[in-house]
Amino acid sequence: MLNLILRRFPLLTALVHRDFRLYWSGHAVAVAGQQMAIVTQMWLIFDLTGSALQLGLLGLARAVPGVIMNLVGGVLADKLDQRKLLIGASTLTAALFATLATLTFSGTVEVWHVLAVVFGTGACEAFMQPSRQALFPNLIDRQHMMSAVGLNSAVHPGTRMFAPIIAGVLIDRVGMGMEGAATALYVMSGLTLVFTFALLFVRVPLIRRAAAGGGLQSLVEGLSYVGNNRIFLLIILTSFSNAFFGGGHMILLPVFADKLLGEATGVSLAVLSSAGGVGGLTGAVVGGSLGRFRRHGWLIVGGAWSFGCALIVFALAPWFWLLVMMEWVASASNQLFNVTTQATLHALVPDEFRGRVMGLRSMMHSVAQPMGGLQMGSVANAIGVTAAVVISASCLLVVTTLGIARDGRVRNLSGAFGRSAQVPALVAEPGG
Repeated sequence: MLNLILRRFPLLTALVHRDFRLYWSGHAVAVAGQQMAIVTQMWLIFDLTGSALQLGLLGLARAVPGVIMNLVGGVLADKLDQRKLLIGASTLTAALFATLATLTFSGTVEVWHVLAVVFGTGACEAFMQPSRQALFPNLIDRQHMMSAVGLNSAVHPGTRMFAPIIAGVLIDRVGMGMEGAATALYVMSGLTLVFTFALLFVRVPLIRRAAAGGGLQSLVEGLSYVGNNRIFLLIILTSFSNAFFGGGHMILLPVFADKLLGEATGVSLAVLSSAGGVGGLTGAVVGGSLGRFRRHGWLIVGGAWSFGCALIVFALAPWFWLLVMMEWVASASNQLFNVTTQATLHALVPDEFRGRVMGLRSMMHSVAQPMGGLQMGSVANAIGVTAAVVISASCLLVVTTLGIARDGRVRNLSGAFGRSAQVPALVAEPGG
């Protein structure tokens, strides 16, 4: 029965490993809490101030700690026990949510409390990303890498389809608003602790650690390692390009909805956001199911190209439902790119560099995307939303074409990722 299920649903293959099942299920529950947190924190800020500018500070509070903590977390993930690092940071995140919940329930919460907790949980999340990326490949057979990456990539869009609704119902239906927000925050704290509890039972094999040395030296070694391996450098630069020039379009969804419908209603924004979640889940499922597809290089190039082209059609869409469809296509394409590039990096990067390499890549979410939203909003304010998205998407296509699409070593990357594929001679070539 199990073999039949796995043949029909290859995305689930990695779940045959007990320790990965524990890790992944705990992580999925914790991410549901994070999705609830985004809605609850926005509601708190707007309820306290009624200011759109204050809402904008939430994104800044999340982005600032990512600049440092992703790199520091990457260095520590290569030197220390990743499971213990995750347990500590996850427990601290739960404590921060519980503290904000108590302040909210008591009626003493202020704007700076919310921003401080967003900053703290953002720092913890940025710190945890490299450890998660360094840990989970050691919980599976490397031949199941695409499945594991696909399952991990499905977590965020999958939980985005329902977790914000739960938070909204709690806020609206429990007490008088503040009591509901406090309840949601307490739930988030509990969901985060589920990940901590699951990690206590995960058995981690012996992992090769980075050689002893200072933190700055280790960081420089990691950056040099990426810089001297053209495939890694091109993949990470393209990931940053996609996040900066493409991911930032999300902040403009209300403007596009208002432009096509005459009003940015809650329903229209929910439909657009849900389309992105379903698209991301689609891309994760498809990408995670292609573990045996051998032309991974073309999946990488095709995913980036499709993302840019879909965004251009999105910007030019004359009808709302075409806008929704293009949001779905864009999210699916970007997630296909992300799944394939993550699987490629995990298969090729040696364990002693994994934390630093993946920590650098993780900055696309914690730094590049928020900054991309800032630049796209600024350009849209100056020349209009359609032109802003078309220009940004065109830049994305140019970077893809002149980078990974032109490089034969990236295009010819194979999906044959077995146990012995970890340190091939291919990626040992420095420079061009």
